Amino acid sequence: MEIYTKEDFKQMFIDLGIKKGSFVLLEADLSRYSGLVGDYQMLIETLQELITDTGCLCMPCFSYSCLDPACLENKYPFEAWKDVRENLPGYHVLYTPSEVYKDCTNLFLHYKDVYRSNHPVYSFAYWGSFDEKILKVDVNDALSFNGSLAMCNKKNACNLLIGIEPEKSIMVQAFAHEYQLGQIIVQRAFFHSKRRLTKSFLVHVVDDALAKDLLEGLDVLESKSYLDCVYALRKAE
Repeated sequence: MEIYTKEDFKQMFIDLGIKKGSFVLLEADLSRYSGLVGDYQMLIETLQELITDTGCLCMPCFSYSCLDPACLENKYPFEAWKDVRENLPGYHVLYTPSEVYKDCTNLFLHYKDVYRSNHPVYSFAYWGSFDEKILKVDVNDALSFNGSLAMCNKKNACNLLIGIEPEKSIMVQAFAHEYQLGQIIVQRAFFHSKRRLTKSFLVHVVDDALAKDLLEGLDVLESKSYLDCVYALRKAE
């Protein structure tokens, strides 16, 4: 069996244009691979060493469990919605687990100097150099280049996908927001509070056909390593 070490991954990332000072939005699912020495810990620490704290490593840490039951299709019967609303703990920046790319993102949240944004559903975690204002963006800008993904506008920024197809990139979602495309839905979520605080916000729903069209706005570079499905996506100039 072929094995892949930190040095293999570091060279892979360098070949994709990632370097000291880069902003990296990481989406990673390693379940399709074998022989990775250190798995997610190795992945996170390799990126940290490469970009250093002059760059920034960012991951989505979404928490759909904080949504109002009316926003969760078929999860709870209508008759139970009142009880669910009264008993939901709500979003807490420290306690609420991430529900996307769980093995990677929940490990990342335990690292020193990792800070998580305040959106009750679409939060992001950041390590390195970033403007702290990004931790408190408007609830309607969580998936936009004007809000949580503002750093993706930089020349040294990329969305690193490992085990994820480009059509699933969060940057595709941000383009839908930017161009006001796709179905727009209203969602509502709860915060961790004795006063049962809630927030409502708009989300753009992107289907597979629209996702492929929106990829036209991105430069997609595929790794030439032996590992398949590794990409660096950047906003096209």
